[in-house]
Amino acid sequence: MASRKIEDLHPVTQEKVQEFLHLAKQKGIEVLIYCTYRSPEEQEVLYMQGRLEKFGITLEELNEKRLKLGLWKLSEKEAKRKVTNARAWQSFHQYGFAFDCVPLSAGKPDWNNKEAYQTLGQIAKQVGLEWAGEWKRFKEMPHFQDTDTYTKIVNRGK
Repeated sequence: MASRKIEDLHPVTQEKVQEFLHLAKQKGIEVLIYCTYRSPEEQEVLYMQGRLEKFGITLEELNEKRLKLGLWKLSEKEAKRKVTNARAWQSFHQYGFAFDCVPLSAGKPDWNNKEAYQTLGQIAKQVGLEWAGEWKRFKEMPHFQDTDTYTKIVNRGK
């Protein structure tokens, strides 16, 4: 099961996330971070979702893999929906530079609160984070990543 701990993120990203949460609270948005670090095994299982035929596996086999990782069983409908385009080691989650969150309404996740996500996207820009809700190819409203810090680290050795 993926981590929810901000401490599992890169130290620079942790600072940006703390500022993000502070500014969200100032705007009256309570946020639940439900994923920070994600193992490559879990990432690959998430990538398989919506691609059972491509991987030559059944829903039962996918659910077996999910249960071993502490994830819930998917229904047939859920298993058809792609949730990521990133395979293992292609996601910033594996490197500590990404988190997924959801705004809360009356203490409960409000997945369809587009207005809150738009505001969170603006806050993300302010603190130096990229919001996947603005991606052209695969919009992912709950996903935020620290592309700048990741890029600086990767380019250090070049």
